[in-house]
Amino acid sequence: MVIQKILFPREEVCNEWEMFFHSKEIKKACPVKITTRRFERPEGALLQKRNKLYDKRYKKGAFTIPKGDKVSFQSYFNAFSIEKWRKYTFIEDLTLHLQLEGNVKIKAFNAVGNAYHEGEPTDDTKDRYYFKKAVRREIDVNVTKCEDGVNVEFPNLDYKGIIYIKIEALEDVTFYGGEYITSTAKQNDVNLALCICTFKREEFVTRNVNQVINGIINNSKSVMKDNVEVFVSDNGQTLPNDTFKCDKVHLYPNRNVGGAGGFTRDMIEAVLYRKNHNLSHVILMDDDIVLDSEVLERTFLFLKYLRQDYSKAMIGGELFELDRRYLQFEAGAAYRQVVIQSYNQIWDMRNPDAVAANEVENPMNFNGWWYCCIPVSYVREDNLPLPVFIHRDDVEYGMRNEENGTILLNGISVWHPQGPGKASTAMNYYDVRNDLICMCDKKDAPSATEVMNHITRGVIGNMLRYRYQVIDCIFYALKDYYKGPDYFMRLDPIENHKELARFNYEFTEPKGIDLSKMKDEKAKDLPNDIYLKSALCWLLPSRDYTRICSLEDVGLAYRARHVYLYDENRKAGFMTTKSYKEAFRIFKNYIKVMLLIALKHERVTRQWADRKKEYTSLSFWEKYLELK
Repeated sequence: MVIQKILFPREEVCNEWEMFFHSKEIKKACPVKITTRRFERPEGALLQKRNKLYDKRYKKGAFTIPKGDKVSFQSYFNAFSIEKWRKYTFIEDLTLHLQLEGNVKIKAFNAVGNAYHEGEPTDDTKDRYYFKKAVRREIDVNVTKCEDGVNVEFPNLDYKGIIYIKIEALEDVTFYGGEYITSTAKQNDVNLALCICTFKREEFVTRNVNQVINGIINNSKSVMKDNVEVFVSDNGQTLPNDTFKCDKVHLYPNRNVGGAGGFTRDMIEAVLYRKNHNLSHVILMDDDIVLDSEVLERTFLFLKYLRQDYSKAMIGGELFELDRRYLQFEAGAAYRQVVIQSYNQIWDMRNPDAVAANEVENPMNFNGWWYCCIPVSYVREDNLPLPVFIHRDDVEYGMRNEENGTILLNGISVWHPQGPGKASTAMNYYDVRNDLICMCDKKDAPSATEVMNHITRGVIGNMLRYRYQVIDCIFYALKDYYKGPDYFMRLDPIENHKELARFNYEFTEPKGIDLSKMKDEKAKDLPNDIYLKSALCWLLPSRDYTRICSLEDVGLAYRARHVYLYDENRKAGFMTTKSYKEAFRIFKNYIKVMLLIALKHERVTRQWADRKKEYTSLSFWEKYLELK
């Protein structure tokens, strides 16, 4: 049984060759140092040249390996996550079948990653590396020729980390592909419901659903063609009923109550309204991701061999940036006391050391719903998501059901638009309000003092950036939270979302702005006392000049009177200006908000906790979605 295919780059999905293969000769011809630092983003002509050298070798589904070259499979998509397959599944043996023509020498290796994260000690706390060099060793394999190539049998599977091979071409070799296979007969029954929530993104959702239809449902060669259905909640109600001409795709016009409402509608229709369904899992995914059908097959095959002990574990998808498809944005996250720790952020997955380190398991308690596979045992009438419109619905549901953990594997991932410019200022409202709702019934729920400290840090940070509208948005969110759950349920989410637009900054073309002076300072690159110095600068008279920086810049104004923040994706930016009048207004409102938190926090938080079961019930959602 094939359990993982060897993948090749594809222009429409990912064309970064070193996420698939590493060639010694190409690396020698075009040496590039790929960074291990978290915030550096390696770009440039040399990296593009490498990909072009690979492209020249790839013709009509075959990859040429010249005599003397060595090609390594220690890559994000083509190494094998042996430690996790041994821990979580019951496979008994493993063989790598390679389809190729020509004489080769094959060696196999084991790599164990070395990962570091926030709060862990390092040799250099200023320039903290988030992963270091992996520990590698050669391992024994049995290599035998077969009719269309060679088989590489792994007699021992008791390894940490990942395993991979290197092919040395003894003559010019043509490589056609391969797959990891096992003879383990026992398999689980797995049937998946792909649940997509969309709002007026017809092109994106149509592309992704059609890919599933053509690549899996109507593909006779797909291992899961009879084991998947698709459920689409159309919150914008703009998709015609006959958009998808497939009886395994179900389209539901839905009331626009945000992503939380859309995903909940899918879960209700797929599981709770079909009492005789044979589903084992639902996969929640965003409508605007780039999805490879191979990712669905890898998820399906892993579930086929999942041990009973881990049958209630979720399978998470790692998230990559859409505009730089080698950069991992997040691999799981932990949420504690309204602070999110995202793991393995901005890791360049062309780096073999990053690939190995990415397999190190972290204490995560949720995975984003860009791609999250959830056992149907969680989809119950008393265990549906919270109606928080957008932001933190995935966080809260993951935390509520974290007892059986979430499994991540290299190669199970999606690409999604990222960057600071993607979110509006109004998103601060949902972050603040929904953070407090999420934590209201948790053992480590923040106290009034902790909330005040957290808000104070946010206010000071935005004051030093002259972002008064962000502070207003934060205060607005706090006032709504402390009005309690009854007010929350009377609130029209659509009208409220429109109202929040007044906090957004207006992006304009950079007329009269010299973008050549644009700064891109990262917080990690600045001294520890930078905020204290910035506060002192704020108290001094400002200088009559404009600080120009990108949205990824730390954004501190120092003594500039204006700050222009430029978004490369929009080709536009917005201006903030120092104002003592605005600062005084903010200070008065800050005092009022601090008093509000001090007086109401404990009582209102208990109210939210008491009502949570009601808001996550089927009977509530049926009324909220106007299903009954």
